[in-house]
Amino acid sequence: MKIGIPKAMITYEYPVLYHKFFELLGVQVVYSDETNSNILNDGIIYSIDETCLANKIYMGHVANLVKRSDKENIDYIFIPRVAFFDKKETVCVKFYALYDICKNIFDAHFITVNIDYSCHETEFKAFVNLGIKLGFSFSKTILAYKKAKKLQQEYDKANYEKQIKALSNKNILLVAHPYIEHDQYMGYPVVKFLKDNQFNVIYSDINNGMQTNNESYKELSKYLYWKYNKNLLNGIIEYSEKVDGIIFISTFPCGPDAMVNDLVIRKVKDKPILNLVVDEQDGSAGLYTRLESFIDILEQNKEEMGERI
Repeated sequence: MKIGIPKAMITYEYPVLYHKFFELLGVQVVYSDETNSNILNDGIIYSIDETCLANKIYMGHVANLVKRSDKENIDYIFIPRVAFFDKKETVCVKFYALYDICKNIFDAHFITVNIDYSCHETEFKAFVNLGIKLGFSFSKTILAYKKAKKLQQEYDKANYEKQIKALSNKNILLVAHPYIEHDQYMGYPVVKFLKDNQFNVIYSDINNGMQTNNESYKELSKYLYWKYNKNLLNGIIEYSEKVDGIIFISTFPCGPDAMVNDLVIRKVKDKPILNLVVDEQDGSAGLYTRLESFIDILEQNKEEMGERI
């Protein structure tokens, strides 16, 4: 059996859990290609104009797998349906709409996990149901899920420890969802530019709250209920004193990010902040101009601080 996973959006939130779960069941996993112009163009074709760029790119990745299905003998395309978590945490509606949208648009076989704690559909239950649906035994499915979950936690812990050790005297905090910051089209150009200019990139989503249920985000917003945005705020609280500046990257027109980013920019006054909104129009020249200006500000601040010392 072979299962395709779109290399976009929620896949970047759980890069180990999904892959290892299938692998431990003996299922072969293939990914869609890295985001490129063809994937972007296909995503635009299969999306309504009002949807955000990240969603359009996801649709392009699904289209990429659908095109490859017959040639590469892909049996199913895996699209998780994630709605509500425990503690009444939710996510953007795109995370629990994509499975149904893709089923109605593409002529392909799809499988999913339905994670919705508000309806008592826990992550554990969702993966067990998926394994049984694919024909595996109850016990084998449970063992695969528990092992995959542990490997995901170990991966998150190792990433955090690596980032802490990498902190230097020239850091920039990147506040963006992992499916943005690690995507070849949306985030990679920014990360590469910063590294080429000798800045150490610190990722807000990699923080000490990933496994400890840290609620430091409440210093910025007590009533936030978007799970992944909470995690980004935890990172801002943890790293803001350790970096020279903060760069937000969001996709147009993402509602949750637009509101949360604006909230943070209003409250964080002691750090230079650059707010980048990426859309489907390739305007790299303007992007680099803004990044160059921001770096000039950071360098000037360092020089002024040195004079004061």
